[in-house]
Amino acid sequence: MSLKNQSVEIQRLLNAFEDEASKFHDISLSTYFLTQNGANIDRKFISPNHTIMLWQYYGRIGPENDAATLMNNLKESELKWGLKGAELSCFALIEGEKSGLFVRMAQRAGSLFDQDEVGTINLRVVDEILQYERAAYPSVKPTAVTNSNPLAIWINFLLYHLSLTNPGREQAQKIEPDPFVLSMLTLERLAEDRAVGKVDRSTQSLGEVNFKIAISFPGEKRAYVSKVVDALRKALGPDAIFYDYDYQAQLARPNLDALLQDIYRNRSQLIVAFLCAEYGKAEWCGLEWRAIRDIIKSKADDRVMIVRFDDTPIDGVLSIDGFVDARVFGIDDVSRFILQRLNSLS
Repeated sequence: MSLKNQSVEIQRLLNAFEDEASKFHDISLSTYFLTQNGANIDRKFISPNHTIMLWQYYGRIGPENDAATLMNNLKESELKWGLKGAELSCFALIEGEKSGLFVRMAQRAGSLFDQDEVGTINLRVVDEILQYERAAYPSVKPTAVTNSNPLAIWINFLLYHLSLTNPGREQAQKIEPDPFVLSMLTLERLAEDRAVGKVDRSTQSLGEVNFKIAISFPGEKRAYVSKVVDALRKALGPDAIFYDYDYQAQLARPNLDALLQDIYRNRSQLIVAFLCAEYGKAEWCGLEWRAIRDIIKSKADDRVMIVRFDDTPIDGVLSIDGFVDARVFGIDDVSRFILQRLNSLS
């Protein structure tokens, strides 16, 4: 059954993931890569955990002996872990007390897609590396495989949705936010669009947009902030708000720090910073906060609006500085306050 006919199941899963996301489980999702030289991860896994192969780039198949080697490797392989002899294998690692629960829920989510939709996900997951190899070596056939397990299908879709399938990133990386929150956000988009697609909502090149609002927040608060952004987007339309997921593919670039500083410092009317204990620890929040502090220093502090989740001290914020308290006001109120502040600037 295709996504277009899965409205009841999508909503049921969305409610389930939202319920678990609200409990703030200590759980993480990471990807790591295995080459012929071994894995690029050298730490102990947190227990309990679950590892699953997502996809493999086997290599280039050319002369007849290459095909024979492939067939021999296929016969000798333990397919749970993929094909023997693959040049690059991508694995997902789920760690934490609720990893078993997430696996069960994710397997059900992976079953949402029909055969054509699964084929679309699998093709897009390995498309970048196949295109590169075809262009570099036109006389041979690059070969890749994906895992048909529903858990692997769901995680591959999450990574594609976030524009995180580039196999050139040959390093272990932790995926933010946690897998329950990420699944909830992805299902929200599926409920709206009913199609296999990316999280990006941009209609223009990022370098050409002047934003009405730029949002700065730590990944731990994404579930809350995403709902605020949804409300703002309905009021302001496309490309009015700088929210990282709306431009995920365009943000996968070198010198991202310079681009972000420019957006926050020079190309946004109003900057809304969601402050909390996690904000002060986050590397990218620190970069954004430097640009925000420079705005305050330049006596343009009317362009900065603070929303607080707790009372954690943040460098540059004084006790006399005003803020909206997210512990007191709900998402609708916070969204309305932001729009009121934006209108006052206009």
